[in-house]
Amino acid sequence: MKLTTLTLVLTVCLLSIFQKTNAQYCVPILGEDIDFHVTPRFVNVEADWYPGWIEYQGGKIYPESLKPLPKWDHPFMKDNLPSAMHEDSYASDVSNMQGPIPENATVQYFQVKEKGKEFSGMCPSFAFVDENTLVTLSFGRANTTLLLVDMRDTLKVLDAMPIPGRGNKAMELAGKKARMALFRDTSGGAYFYLSKNNEVIIPGPDYSIFYIPIKDRQFERDRMVSYEILEEIKKGDLIYEGLSDKEGGNKLTAVMPDAQGNIWYTSKLGIIGVIDLKNFQRGSYQEEGKCPNTYSHLIGEFGVMKKIEHFFGKKYERLEDVEFYDENLSDTEMRREFRKFFMIDPESREEIQNSFSIGPDGVYIVSSIALYKFRFNDDTKMIEMDPNWEQTFSESNDLIYPNDGEQKKGQLNNGSGTTPTLMDDRFVVIADNDAHQININIFSQEDGRLVSRHKVFNYDSSACENSIVAYRNSLLIGNTFNYIDPFKENETSGGINRFDYNAESNKFELREDWPAEFIDGQTATPKMSTEAGLIYVYNREEFTDDGHKDWQLTAIDFVTGRKVFYIRPVFEKGEFDDNINFLMKAFALGNKNYDQKVFNNIWATYTFGPKNSIYIGAYRGFLKFSSDQLQ
Repeated sequence: MKLTTLTLVLTVCLLSIFQKTNAQYCVPILGEDIDFHVTPRFVNVEADWYPGWIEYQGGKIYPESLKPLPKWDHPFMKDNLPSAMHEDSYASDVSNMQGPIPENATVQYFQVKEKGKEFSGMCPSFAFVDENTLVTLSFGRANTTLLLVDMRDTLKVLDAMPIPGRGNKAMELAGKKARMALFRDTSGGAYFYLSKNNEVIIPGPDYSIFYIPIKDRQFERDRMVSYEILEEIKKGDLIYEGLSDKEGGNKLTAVMPDAQGNIWYTSKLGIIGVIDLKNFQRGSYQEEGKCPNTYSHLIGEFGVMKKIEHFFGKKYERLEDVEFYDENLSDTEMRREFRKFFMIDPESREEIQNSFSIGPDGVYIVSSIALYKFRFNDDTKMIEMDPNWEQTFSESNDLIYPNDGEQKKGQLNNGSGTTPTLMDDRFVVIADNDAHQININIFSQEDGRLVSRHKVFNYDSSACENSIVAYRNSLLIGNTFNYIDPFKENETSGGINRFDYNAESNKFELREDWPAEFIDGQTATPKMSTEAGLIYVYNREEFTDDGHKDWQLTAIDFVTGRKVFYIRPVFEKGEFDDNINFLMKAFALGNKNYDQKVFNNIWATYTFGPKNSIYIGAYRGFLKFSSDQLQ
């Protein structure tokens, strides 16, 4: 094959990759009324202080409050209440509100109980309309239900509306393989957000993005819209091939608004896109021709030359000089070999499993290969890499993070398991997927240069499938290694590492003395309450006579890393009235300690709510922890 032929092949491929698409297609959502059944109830609570903390403090003394974390007032997201999974668009996982304490601690179980044998109900994420109203998604067997819930006193459904779900069947939970695939799937709405104007934006199945406004504590059914993104992609290009992947593995994962109000979205198989709302008059979606444009791109199109150098071991000054071919291959085979690098081959395509973060000047997305900072050019209508980051990408391998390509025990895919975390306007932080022992990686927001990289946890016992907590000059990362089957008591390595910033060296250093005692935060992202001076983790602790580890909320002193207190929900044997418990006992959960296992969060994170509360997804719905106010 001559070089001219190769150049032609590459040109054809790249034209396919760089093809931009714009849209004029959106449809109203038919707002159905449904008969949605729930049983909210207060459960038994065991709450107490850890003896070691009492001895250390000389009594039941709470840690001092910490300085509030300054937060960017996102013009299109709420600034006083959480409106996305990780507390804010920075994914800081830090709240300036108080969490629950032992004094008069209560736990409510919001249990979804649908008719028949349907397994449904888990609510993995929460956003807050006001001090008394939350919005969440209940993931069902065939459908997903959007819920408005009154948080005052006993939890009460104000409005419920079905939206298309992922089509999972209850019996999928009976077999381990299918069960793991189900719970490793982050698509279909887990990463939704609530706008400042109380509009719910949901990444749905089949490449739909749902726009559902709220007014007077009800969904405005006459203003609901679905953006059908796949309909806007011209058939035959690479983007379409990815979106219509025959394996059915490509799904929309996350949505978030940028500083201009445009809606960004990502998909598992590396599609990134923008719904251009900057100059679009909201509220006129149903009028013919009044739909915003959408623009879809492949994340693989960015940093092409550096990726070729990284994966194929050769450096080229220009694309025309690439000699990536075998003379025995036909043009068609050559084109296939080149294109698989970007998308098509499951073994090599660039994927996106996590959510992303938004700052005033850019959008931060991590793929299975690299970390990026993007902007939407309003003039060219194209997604562009930040010019400073593009220069770093071309000059070094900093942004192509270490990855052995293997899925660690305790991670959901074979890349970074973290949503990028922004530390004010200085740094962006991820965990990588390095061989045997992962690293925490801290980059400059300005130009993407690597500031610090440190090994975390122990050799062959290191994984992270949670975002990293960022508070002022401190970072906290939790170990999820060996958390494999949510319905089993996995013997995990656990642990939390803390890194503090040294301004003199411009490096982050491991706090060797923190935590003061071991903490197994294996499932949910650790989160911080500055008002209480505490880190909260949802974990299992062994207290029962038979060795069973019960689920509980554990509070840790931020300064010392000592356990302060716990709040543990309890069902006595037979108290959990489940309309499908025969199925779960027989197949998924087993007979032993069934009443305790229903508190399982199954990878779900949690969110700080108003009035000293924490909300966390559970096996059949969600839990609300609350208590008295700190004095």
